[in-house]
Amino acid sequence: MTDRIFISNLRIHAYHGVKDAEKSLGQKFHIDVDCQVHRPSGGKDKMSETVCYGELSDLVCQVSESETFNLIETLAERIAAATLETFPMIQQVRIQIRKPSAPIAQMVDYAGVEITRSRDG
Repeated sequence: MTDRIFISNLRIHAYHGVKDAEKSLGQKFHIDVDCQVHRPSGGKDKMSETVCYGELSDLVCQVSESETFNLIETLAERIAAATLETFPMIQQVRIQIRKPSAPIAQMVDYAGVEITRSRDG
């Protein structure tokens, strides 16, 4: 049985980016994590049979705080790798990271990236 566990619009303040101001002042990031989870059939209504989205949110924050990344693509990749490593039930993860204050001249709601990673490559 495959289920979906997701976090939508997790908001963090972090110091990722190429420009000096991004690294010194930081900025907001909005992160979505969408996981395909293989759960045992005939579940017993126990947390041990699923992925705790609170722990998943904590993991995203830990990865973001672990170092400063120039590229949000790298941040997304590290979050995906840590997710698959930490939660064996997750078979596939999609990470979307949006920067609402991206340092670009045009007016946009967000600039961002999205990646999908799975256990089978």
